Amino acid sequence: MESFIITTKKYLESAIIGEIGNNTFDHNFIFENMDQKGVYCNFTFHEKYIVLSDYGRGIKESLSQVIPNIQTNIEALEIAFTKKISGRSPEQRGNGLKFVSETIQKDNWNLFFQSGNGYCRIDKDGIKYSKSAFLISGCLAILNFDGGK
Repeated sequence: MESFIITTKKYLESAIIGEIGNNTFDHNFIFENMDQKGVYCNFTFHEKYIVLSDYGRGIKESLSQVIPNIQTNIEALEIAFTKKISGRSPEQRGNGLKFVSETIQKDNWNLFFQSGNGYCRIDKDGIKYSKSAFLISGCLAILNFDGGK
């Protein structure tokens, strides 16, 4: 992350990347059955995209710690990107993904974010949620800071 900032001088973009990447460690860096949970980050994916992924527990399972009646991965994504909530109860946190969403929309960037079988696309027109045919463990984020190009 530090080398990305030094090389690009993209401080706001770094904050977005850092928020998504930090959630991986805040919510997933645990050991189950001796399998370490971690994160993958690629700052130069096709020189246009930044890809972050983890194979952790995902948004729904994380938020279910504080909202046990979440029914779907799409509902969990809607909560994560629009409400002040954190899966790290009793901590009073949870503004990070709202900051990500608002900044992506305001600066005409693009984000594809999937957790479980739910995904959302965020751009200048807002957030659109949908169900994927593919189920993933953890989360996948693909960022494009080129204004939709």
